[in-house]
Amino acid sequence: MNPRVIDVVRSADLIIRQLLAVKPGEQVAIICDPHTEMEMAYALAGAVESIEAEYTILMMPTRQTQRKNDLTPIIEKGLAAADCMIGLTGACGAPTYSSTVKALYDAKRLRGMSMVMRTLDNFTSGGALAGYGSLYREGQRLAALWEKAGHIHVTSPAGTDLEAPIAGEKVIVECGFATEPGLEAAFSDGEVSQMPRVDQAEGIIVVDGPVAHLGQLDSPITLEVHKGRVISVKGASRQADELRWIVENIENAANIAEIGIGLNPMSRRNGDFEEEKKGRGNVHIALGDNVFYGGKVRSPVHMDMVVYAPTVRMDESLIVDRGQVISPEEIEHTGV
Repeated sequence: MNPRVIDVVRSADLIIRQLLAVKPGEQVAIICDPHTEMEMAYALAGAVESIEAEYTILMMPTRQTQRKNDLTPIIEKGLAAADCMIGLTGACGAPTYSSTVKALYDAKRLRGMSMVMRTLDNFTSGGALAGYGSLYREGQRLAALWEKAGHIHVTSPAGTDLEAPIAGEKVIVECGFATEPGLEAAFSDGEVSQMPRVDQAEGIIVVDGPVAHLGQLDSPITLEVHKGRVISVKGASRQADELRWIVENIENAANIAEIGIGLNPMSRRNGDFEEEKKGRGNVHIALGDNVFYGGKVRSPVHMDMVVYAPTVRMDESLIVDRGQVISPEEIEHTGV
């Protein structure tokens, strides 16, 4: 027997029993695609059965760039009967960014766990090993401060200098727990994020970490942002060429959709954007669809881009200093 089975079962049990708090008799939908590492799906299914709930594993096709956020109609209709949804698609983020899923969350008819584009390694090591109770509490405290802010400014040693108004936009805590209808989390997890005001972000983003669908970059990519949209993509790598094509050809891919701060101290720098965007002190800035964040900009893509060693200010408060997260207590007491 592969000794990793122990780790897989441990993570599945944590997700089902604690982070989602699945109850006997509940219906759990597990959404996969041909790129899913099915050991995760089967372990989660076993954990669901062990508490006398019921699972259904749903298999959708691989989605290409133009349809990354689309579930199949059969899955969309089936989710109306689910209490919990676990997204395990390996090639797309549809279970997370589908407008149908968002509507079910808003109606408080579903709770969800996003594990899209994650591997068995994400499931069993690194950020998966964090203490999720303390992580969730820190996320809530940061969100309480974030909600009071009207403006965000992100800089980095590589050259990022992005500003945006944020007052009134919803702040989202993704720190593992989704125990009530309407809530969503991820695994591994550990971030607080928000959509900047649509059409109002300005400045430069220099991406030096991994990017969704593109992987670890051969060299940094520079994006110029005006009125909330990317107006140029510069870089010498093949990933820069791919990102430029996406921004220029995919509907609303140029939209600045999200700014997130990672909090997970166990997440590694391993070239995997899903792992690294949760890493403590990293920032990720996303392009494309912002419906999950409370917006109305629809796009076939939602692409997280990781920025290393950022400094983040909200109004006059220093939130992250060159990749070091300032504790919410210190921010409150000193007003740094």
